[in-house]
Amino acid sequence: MEILAPAGNEKNFKAAINSGANAVYLGLENFSARKNAGNFTRENIGFFCDYAHLFGVKVYVAVNTLVKDGELADFFGTVAAAYAAGADAFIIQDVFLAEPLKRFFPDIVLHLSTQAGVNSVSGALYAKEKGFSRVILSRETEIDEIKKIASIIETEVFVHGALCACFSGHCYMSSFIGGNSGNRGLCKQPCRKKYFTDNEKAKGRYALSLSDLNLSEKLTDLEKAGVKSVKIEGRMRAAEYVAAAVRLYVNASEGKKTDRAEIKKTYNRGDYTSGYTFGLDENIVSDKIQNHVGYKVGTVEVVSDGKLKVKTNESFSIGDAFKILRNGEEVANAACFESGKVLDFKGTPKKGDEVRVTKDVRLNAELLKNERNFPLKVKAEIAVGKAIKLFAAGVTVYGDAALEEARNVPTKEEEIRENLLKTDVYPFAVETEVVISGKPFVPKSAMNKARASLYSSVFSKDRKERKINDISLENENFYKKTEYGGIVVTDKPVSVYPENAAVVFAPEIYNAETMEKLVSGCSADKYLFVPSFLPEKDEKVVSELLGYFDGVYADGFSGIMLAKKAAKKVIYGIGLNIFNSRDVISAYKDGADIVVASQELSEREISSIKYPVFTFLKGSIRVMELLFCPFGHNCAACKRGNDGAIKDETGHEFRIRRYRLSGRCRFEVYNGSILFEKEKQGFLYNFIGIADPEKLLFGDKSEIGKIYGITGGDYRRGIN
Repeated sequence: MEILAPAGNEKNFKAAINSGANAVYLGLENFSARKNAGNFTRENIGFFCDYAHLFGVKVYVAVNTLVKDGELADFFGTVAAAYAAGADAFIIQDVFLAEPLKRFFPDIVLHLSTQAGVNSVSGALYAKEKGFSRVILSRETEIDEIKKIASIIETEVFVHGALCACFSGHCYMSSFIGGNSGNRGLCKQPCRKKYFTDNEKAKGRYALSLSDLNLSEKLTDLEKAGVKSVKIEGRMRAAEYVAAAVRLYVNASEGKKTDRAEIKKTYNRGDYTSGYTFGLDENIVSDKIQNHVGYKVGTVEVVSDGKLKVKTNESFSIGDAFKILRNGEEVANAACFESGKVLDFKGTPKKGDEVRVTKDVRLNAELLKNERNFPLKVKAEIAVGKAIKLFAAGVTVYGDAALEEARNVPTKEEEIRENLLKTDVYPFAVETEVVISGKPFVPKSAMNKARASLYSSVFSKDRKERKINDISLENENFYKKTEYGGIVVTDKPVSVYPENAAVVFAPEIYNAETMEKLVSGCSADKYLFVPSFLPEKDEKVVSELLGYFDGVYADGFSGIMLAKKAAKKVIYGIGLNIFNSRDVISAYKDGADIVVASQELSEREISSIKYPVFTFLKGSIRVMELLFCPFGHNCAACKRGNDGAIKDETGHEFRIRRYRLSGRCRFEVYNGSILFEKEKQGFLYNFIGIADPEKLLFGDKSEIGKIYGITGGDYRRGIN
């Protein structure tokens, strides 16, 4: 089973390889979902691919953001650079770009990003159909579903690191708050802020901040399920974290004893959770503290004069850092300025408080001390009248000119050896053999040049030339006539809707009784809203309800596959993140009857799309989908119904909608203000949570603003 490590920069890249990772994933300057990591460049990606390949480590390049029309040329150029450099695979979010990628780069290997949201057999089949050889499953996918998917396509599963609150690829909160889209690698993590409910007006809690994932004790189960690769999250984290995480999972995969102390000291949010994989873990939300809590080393014994003494079996080093917790909440932080058990602090610690180390300088040094080198036997033949000859690993290089006999002191064998031991940037452990004939004089410049040529050639000798076809971005002549003027999405029965509109029903409970009530009296074409997260048991429920409807509104791949299987019309919805002209034409060729543009695109960007596309113009703005309860209640105890809300620290309210499939609650988070733009052909109105849809249809903008509050959102402002 492959251990796949994050490489956000050069230091982390080397930490991963030195610690035993089988593969690394990294991004370049653009189109990476971690744009603010150190990342790599078109110019140096070849060096780092060669570096990894020297040790048998694969390199997967993440170009896993959504791409606007005006960026497509740069996107394909970025892929071309990494492809030519020898990248082993590319991680892609936009499934609809697979076709041109396969056409332009015949030997390319594509892995479908977790941001695409594959969580079921149907999703896996769709990915395979599109040319992907591996799917990186959404973190919400459970083990029984993983087993089925792994029998169809190569499967990669996240096992460690940060968890997003929202279902993968469907978080628009950062985007709508400030224009920094998670789907563009710029998430500002509003989920890590405090939120307030009716019962939490005083303090609030980190209701959307999930604990770090840790499945190190479950690798055997994942391997038995057929998982090919286990992935460690953390391209924005420190090299010490990468080293500790890789070491933990390498040891676990080899059946060795593992100790969580090391990894907890490097980064630990919430004392870990098993997430969703083996059933929803009770510790999934870290609601009292949202950042690194470290590893417990003792308790406060004495507090006096700005210092505290720790009751512990450990001894601390200068530079160690600590957090002091009381009832799970941070009350102080501390640091060690002299070896021992006494710490300087800021805050309000008391005797008995928990002391947790968040930085262990001795451990950090130990984690990064190993440096992996490639053993290289180098032979040098130095002879008067002949050019320098160097050979190693099947590569031979010669100097530019024949060597002359020394006039005074000939070059010594030791000088040649010392020169060959200078490996520059190359990770070689050199063993030398030097054969000298006669009494030659070897200019240092000539020796340096020959050595550099040898090491460069050995380093990149396995890089193969790859074919790249003509990258043509010409628009195709394609026309698609749509039969509707617009779409209305609703969670309740509707009697009034725009003429020539299709009506999409998104029920609170997916069952026959609810459906009969919803669709009763609706004479328009009716579509069923099919969520993006749809494991097999939910898919069966939805399939049985399709008889009430003319078609499917697909928020994810499962909806597309269900529509095809049932021979129903299909709308490619907002959740599919249709972002550019290539996406639109691919969707129509795929069988879409209607294609809806991403709600993150601006009016100008949508107008630049060359093919017919529907646009979200009015109504409730969904910014998150959650598979855990943000109120911390279990389903049996929940009395909120559908009227929940949370507020951030500025007082801005987000409405919470609950709905159910197979008896399990799911939650959608909606922006407190709604979108209200002028009607035009190809509109989408979202009436979910709107008490009086008629007002939205026929009301005055100022009146609507007083009732709901209005925002232009990304449609007016655009995103970065």
